[in-house]
Amino acid sequence: MKKILFASTALVATAGIASAEVTLSGYAEMGIYNPGETRNDPGNDEVQFFTDIDLTFTMSGEADNGLVFGANIDLDEAQKPFTNPWQQGGEALFVSYGGATFTMGDTDSAYDKIVPEMNLGGAGSIADDETVHAGFNDGAEFDGGVNGSDGQIARFDYAFEGLTFSASAEQVNDGAEPDDSIAGIVDSGDTIWSIGAGYKADLGGIDMNAGVAYLTLEDFADVWGLGVTAGFAGGFEVGATYSDINNEVGEDFEHWGVGLGYSMNALSMGVNYGKYDFEDGDDQSGYGVAVNYDLGGGLVAQAGYGYSELRNGDDDDSFSLGLAMSF
Repeated sequence: MKKILFASTALVATAGIASAEVTLSGYAEMGIYNPGETRNDPGNDEVQFFTDIDLTFTMSGEADNGLVFGANIDLDEAQKPFTNPWQQGGEALFVSYGGATFTMGDTDSAYDKIVPEMNLGGAGSIADDETVHAGFNDGAEFDGGVNGSDGQIARFDYAFEGLTFSASAEQVNDGAEPDDSIAGIVDSGDTIWSIGAGYKADLGGIDMNAGVAYLTLEDFADVWGLGVTAGFAGGFEVGATYSDINNEVGEDFEHWGVGLGYSMNALSMGVNYGKYDFEDGDDQSGYGVAVNYDLGGGLVAQAGYGYSELRNGDDDDSFSLGLAMSF
């Protein structure tokens, strides 16, 4: 899940109707965390210092005919590959007119965009403990790293009132069918395709968000999933999600998850639980908790905890405590 950054600096130029804008936004985190035994460096189950900083440049403009265009680059994600046009390196570009938008680069697949995730309530943690446990499904199925794919996605969205339709494509091996395998997989398709439809509406005071999507890579796997969240008066939010993975290079499995969130004034919190059921009868599950308190001016105190039960019978947990800063 990508964090939303708020701009603090803007350079604006106008010429008649057409206009352009460049903004710089920042996000920083500091505190302590324990990543657990299975995350990052295996066996390093110790409390450690945590510091992180992120900068995002966002550029937008509007043509004389009303066509809106823009681009952004996340410097936290941008490594040397962003200098190569065939590789994703943290940049995303879009053009939009009316309800239609076309986006390329570091963006979500249609599946990831449409199906709601279960980290509800608007709360997060500096080490993402609530979303990295073994039972969480972030919807980013195959978003990079599959048989040579580089994570560069092209997606078309069309929004009409509360409905959104999305379709996306991600190339594998720069558009050529892979001859060799990075992970023991050969002769997969050359494009990861995804479609989805979502609906958002206020139904009698209940903020409803629902989505269903499908994703496929030929001779590799098919995934379909759905999710729904509902926000109520008083700051409460609940949700549930389900996905089915038909894996042609391994065993099939299913996932289901639930979430509960609460937000009121400066306080926000969320808890989620998820479970993967595998074809051989094994399963893995986990839950995550995040609590935030907004101190004002872009400063938020954050605490997070995640617990995992793994397929091999082991368990693990992680936690973090610190401050998040938006600039």
